[in-house]
Amino acid sequence: MRIVIDLQSCQAGTAPTALAHAQDLARANGAADTFVALSNRYPATIEALRHAFAGLLPRAHVLVYDLPLAGTEWSEQAAAIVRRHFLATLMPDVVVGAIDETAPWTTVEQLDLATFALPANVTAARPKTRPRLAHISPLPPEKSGIADYSAELVMELSHFYLVELIVDQPTVSDANLTAHFPVRSLEWFEDHAHEFERVVYHFGNSGVHQHMFELIRRHPGIVVLHDFFLSSVLDNLERDGYLPQCYLRGLYESHGYSALADHLKIGRNPSIWKYPLNKGVLDHASGVIVHSDFSHRLADDWYGKGVAADWRTIPLLRGKRNNSDRAEARARLGLAEDDFVVATYGMLGRTKLNEELLDAFLRSPLASDPQCKLVFVGQNDPGRYGANLTHKMEKSAAAKRITVTGFVSAEAYADYLAASDCAVQLRCDTRGETSAAVLDCLLHGLPTIANAHGSTAEIPSSALLKLPDHFTCGQLADALASLRNDTGERGRLSDGALTLMREHHTPDRVGQQYHDAIEHFATHSRHSVYRNAIDAIASIAGHVEDVELGDAARAIAFNAPQAGQRQLFVDVSAMVTTDLKTGIQRVVRSVLLALIAEPPPGFRIEPVFSTGSNRSYQYARRYTLGMIGEKDLRLEDAPIDLRPGDVFLGLDLFTNGIRQNHDLLQSMRDRGAEIYFVVYDLLPVLRPDVFPFGTEQYFGDFLDTVATVADGVICISRAVADELATWYGKQPARRAAPLNIAWFHLGADLGASAPTTGLPAHAQLVFNGVASRPSFLMVGTVEPRKGHTQTLAAFELLWQQGVDVNLVIVGKQGWMMDKLAERMEKHVEKNKRLFWLPGVSDEMLEKLYKTTSALLSPSEGEGFGLPLIECAQHGVPIIARDLPVFCEVAGEHAHYFSGLEPQALADSIKAWLPLFKAGKAPTSTGMPWLTWRDSAGQLMNAVVRGQWYKTVPGEAK
Repeated sequence: MRIVIDLQSCQAGTAPTALAHAQDLARANGAADTFVALSNRYPATIEALRHAFAGLLPRAHVLVYDLPLAGTEWSEQAAAIVRRHFLATLMPDVVVGAIDETAPWTTVEQLDLATFALPANVTAARPKTRPRLAHISPLPPEKSGIADYSAELVMELSHFYLVELIVDQPTVSDANLTAHFPVRSLEWFEDHAHEFERVVYHFGNSGVHQHMFELIRRHPGIVVLHDFFLSSVLDNLERDGYLPQCYLRGLYESHGYSALADHLKIGRNPSIWKYPLNKGVLDHASGVIVHSDFSHRLADDWYGKGVAADWRTIPLLRGKRNNSDRAEARARLGLAEDDFVVATYGMLGRTKLNEELLDAFLRSPLASDPQCKLVFVGQNDPGRYGANLTHKMEKSAAAKRITVTGFVSAEAYADYLAASDCAVQLRCDTRGETSAAVLDCLLHGLPTIANAHGSTAEIPSSALLKLPDHFTCGQLADALASLRNDTGERGRLSDGALTLMREHHTPDRVGQQYHDAIEHFATHSRHSVYRNAIDAIASIAGHVEDVELGDAARAIAFNAPQAGQRQLFVDVSAMVTTDLKTGIQRVVRSVLLALIAEPPPGFRIEPVFSTGSNRSYQYARRYTLGMIGEKDLRLEDAPIDLRPGDVFLGLDLFTNGIRQNHDLLQSMRDRGAEIYFVVYDLLPVLRPDVFPFGTEQYFGDFLDTVATVADGVICISRAVADELATWYGKQPARRAAPLNIAWFHLGADLGASAPTTGLPAHAQLVFNGVASRPSFLMVGTVEPRKGHTQTLAAFELLWQQGVDVNLVIVGKQGWMMDKLAERMEKHVEKNKRLFWLPGVSDEMLEKLYKTTSALLSPSEGEGFGLPLIECAQHGVPIIARDLPVFCEVAGEHAHYFSGLEPQALADSIKAWLPLFKAGKAPTSTGMPWLTWRDSAGQLMNAVVRGQWYKTVPGEAK
């Protein structure tokens, strides 16, 4: 039994001891079938109550519902409706809540989903005996299997509905349809859509459905999804200018930036075959009907487990239109009575494996049997595939007994079905469709060979001779020979086929299933529940202000269930507003690109940004499209659509903005989002002396905000994680639940971080200097903690002592470094043995890594030390200060020094030079390093998989 426990009274303080009873009920009923509902009107109670169910219920089962702001009588009536709308979306068997302390648990309500939202004085409108149904589909004479199917289905639907046909074609040629049903244009339907109680769309992957893609966005309805993949038709509609950019928009809408980036990489045609592009249709469907469970599996694979849980699977309707006599059919087709005819049905093409059938026929004994014929009933492929197939047929010894009919009439099609002895229906690269041709063969009792591909794999072996999905030519040739020689096997398959079709695919049986599904969706789908709530709110009497309507609308929208992938919001606020191209920005770009290339299962990557001051986060669409190189698509930076279960990852260092967004982030967490932050270091609070005045305060405020609103923090090294846990442990507890802490290491493949290119004008001067003597490279912003002052003084000592070495500094000037910058600019060794490159590209840095003698890392404090890893890729030796984090990253693969005096560093370099010359200095060659893909994977181990290093206790209760 699905139980929803509404704890609003506990939040309000009217039943404060009810929590223990709720926990007992959750234990008794089980985690899978128990949900807890909390109201957003009591935000201060949410974290503690959610924590109280940790370990008892999954986090996703403790839900917060939005209510309109309290105040007027209208808003309170609306709040009651909104609450019931939310509860109804959970499809509970019962809702319970605490009334008071004397009766802690009382059954509050058992919801009738058809009428739940209506005020007591309003009676729900019940459908007429036959509700009015708009049937939107191509119809004959359109050359589409769906058109023929729809014509047959409409006759069955007419037993239950007043059907009207909505078409986008000049004429409907089926006289039986035009005699019984009104035929309406799209323009007419746009004006009268509100008059229909039921709307049904038939969607397939061809241009005859072009008018439906935008129509369903305006007028949602039940979708019969004949093809799971709709990418081909959207590609054609974009190329033809019918729906500009609909393919690119479909890629983003259905599959996000991952598909857009992949499309740029692999090209249009491979992406058409790879991506379904159907989410725009599915999201606006008030119910989905498919013809096989294979489509359910595809939906789970593409959009997340359970997304198709409420879809209905209805067998493809098949009824004989022509009962051709075998002898008469053979006479009409010019076939002899003793001919053994192997036929395959449908348009020819690569995905139909027609060449594989031809090869198997020619390899089998049938090729040399003068009574055996192979007939391809359908239009040949107009391209190279069809030409090659024709050439192979004509060159074969059995050429006179192999035929491609071309397009045939319905009557001739029925004749071939009646006249054939067996059929072969093969397929690869399914688009999620159910093969009508296979069912046509079974309907006529034709012994049929097929490979177990897509939905065909679900047909029982009693009705079909099934080959493996990836069969061999020999297996198919043997199957053909078996059916030719074994009349008993042909009879068994024929009987099994007829039984299957009679029990599952007859028009009357399928028509009843359609009626059951349509009526189920009309009362139980999220669209119908939503519509009931809207109707109920519209019926509230009295004056209402626009702001109250907007508030109620926002609450209903948030409370509506959202099936499918969770959103992983990656904060890139600093990158969007001011990309300083520092090391942190490189990390953000690199991790983000890795996540886009390979999202965690069940997630969609959405970069977002904020301007602070608790303003809503926005989708960073323009920025992200530019980052992945998509120049043609234009998308709006709209406010994010937050759903329970979404994840916010503060990847960018946006300290002031995060501090300003404290209330916004807390609200996001209260409403069911998970909040995580990456912390790069704690230097502003551990070493405030090396930062501008005030940095310690605002960075401390940032860490305080993180401690309050975050579910977890991921540091870029174990050393930083230990420092953070120690620092938080000394601060007052600000939360009920423990704060999780983890760490990950950064990647080092520059090519995966959207590297910048270009060389400075004096690049060759630098390269010549580096090549002329041992050169030591420093990489990083010139700031007080990085050790540049000590290093320059140390090299001045070396130069005075006659040690001929270069110092190459790559990094722009940072804070509190004016004196050193002036000193380097005026230095006598500038561009001789001292080279300062304030803002060079990744291309220039890569060349320096390849030519320098050693990397010098004298920093007095770091979160990771990315240049160490990048140097290790090129086998560049490392001289580093003996910081714990450098020891963690480089281990035995670096030469370490200590001391803050110039002489200490100078002595270390002098000691290193002869070791280097003798080949005895530590080498970085064997130093382990990660790709950015690996790095992002480590980060997701914490964010998605919950693998934590340690926790900071919450406030004791």
